[in-house]
Amino acid sequence: MSTQTQEHLGPYRLVRKIGEGGMGVVHLGLDGAGREVAIKVLHPHVAADLKARDRLVREVETMRRVRSPYVAEVIDAELVGGRPYVVTRFVPGRTLEDTVLTEGPLEAREVIRVAQGLCQALVAIHAAGVIHRDLKPSNVMLVDGQPLVIDFGIAHLVNATRLTQSGMFVGTPGYLAPEIIRNSQITQAADVHALASTLFFAATGLPPFGTGTFETVCFNIMEGRAQIDRAPVWLRGWLSRALQVDAVGRPSAQDLLRMAGALDPAGASGPPSGTQRLDERTLTMDTFSDLLPPVAYGRRHQEKPPPYVPAPVPAVAPTQLADQRVAGDPPPPPSTPPADPRRFLHSSRFVGVLLLVTLVALTVVMPVIVGTMAAALSLALRIGEYLFGENRRTLFQAVLVTVGHLLLALAFGILASSLMQGAGRMPAGHAESFAAGAFTLGLFVLPGSGAVRQAATRTLARVLPGRSATVVSVAVMGPIALLSLIVALGQGFA
Repeated sequence: MSTQTQEHLGPYRLVRKIGEGGMGVVHLGLDGAGREVAIKVLHPHVAADLKARDRLVREVETMRRVRSPYVAEVIDAELVGGRPYVVTRFVPGRTLEDTVLTEGPLEAREVIRVAQGLCQALVAIHAAGVIHRDLKPSNVMLVDGQPLVIDFGIAHLVNATRLTQSGMFVGTPGYLAPEIIRNSQITQAADVHALASTLFFAATGLPPFGTGTFETVCFNIMEGRAQIDRAPVWLRGWLSRALQVDAVGRPSAQDLLRMAGALDPAGASGPPSGTQRLDERTLTMDTFSDLLPPVAYGRRHQEKPPPYVPAPVPAVAPTQLADQRVAGDPPPPPSTPPADPRRFLHSSRFVGVLLLVTLVALTVVMPVIVGTMAAALSLALRIGEYLFGENRRTLFQAVLVTVGHLLLALAFGILASSLMQGAGRMPAGHAESFAAGAFTLGLFVLPGSGAVRQAATRTLARVLPGRSATVVSVAVMGPIALLSLIVALGQGFA
């Protein structure tokens, strides 16, 4: 369609196209009185889909239930004709996404205004018994500096039947809550997570969970690897509360609104009271996604930003002016506090360590059977990482690294056997058992085993969907690993 047209849709005249998404096209239109309206029309191929029509009906029902100056209201709708459409109030402004990508991150006072407006919108949405499910920068309009939430295209009513198929989800990965990606129970807490992610983008101009492939971003979300240390100091506590991995630990929209009222850029010495410590499952980005080629998220003022050197968020941050940086400038180097061992003990990585200890100990007890199983597991993880991971090697390189690493693990086992026989005068049979254990250990820790560990980490992150499951796994695997280790040592020195 050209920028100017005389086409009519019902009582409305379509003037020009102003936007387009996966479900339909948004036109600027005029009603019978000459007033400007926004008309969302389904794509022809989508209109033939009964589920898409059902989703549009849901959108209309949802938006009609919400009453807020921060939410676009529905004026009219036609859902049964050949071209289903919805008419809403026309908003003469730009989306938050377009504004930030064009002009850079918002100033501190603008961030607070957007935060308070979005929180009020979310309070009204949740009061109507609605979950938006797709709150993101492109679904927020800025009108005279005030936010307006638009597009309930995939929202659903609380306790309503889900429209997506089992194992699938609808939405933008970078702004989805972990429970949506895992296809687990979705509550209004998912919108709180999305609101915080959206505000992080408004304040930094960066995607909250980094860039990279679809799988990488989803993995970072499920592991709670938000780049909170790149946000202004005065905003970090607010973000950390709302971006917790466990939905039950996030504040409600009403609580988030109250916390937004206490945001103060002048008090940059730390986050608001009660929000200084990050949740144990809300981590900062590590170098995992930095190893992957970034996806172009939008052109910034600099052609290539400086490399990101992540660090945990300090409990008490140094004083910093909120408007000290301009768009595209690198963040000031953060101080690194002492590592918190409790975070590691409650992570899937510690479960992996316990599993490895158990596997090595069992190899000592049953060298042939368990050693063969360990080698097969290592090979399976390598194949999975090559096929589904971010391995950039060719098939020849992958085979070469695999063979070289296998030989290195064998050499490590032989060396361990020789040392035990020479230094401790251990019987040859016992030394060979410990050599098999060393071989198994080498499969997962020696140079060249990075692909194996990455695949194991991703698998555990998907198997253990939350902190509760991880804690239970640690409680179960801890005694098993200890018992296996005692049996293996007892056999070796009996």
